[in-house]
Amino acid sequence: MGMEDHRALKDRIQMVMSSLAEVVACRWCGTRIRFGDFECPHCGADLEDDLYQWAERLVARLIM
Repeated sequence: MGMEDHRALKDRIQMVMSSLAEVVACRWCGTRIRFGDFECPHCGADLEDDLYQWAERLVARLIM
């Protein structure tokens, strides 16, 4: 792996790490969602659409 490839990989890893730190909150009650939750631990709302949108944002950043 060349120096440029290594730097690009490190940049993408940093993007993933930053995205994991992004606060995702339940749109119904505002409870912060933990990594791995697919429903709100407070009100039980389904979070799949919100998590899908988060994943779309991450993939868009990675392919730029």
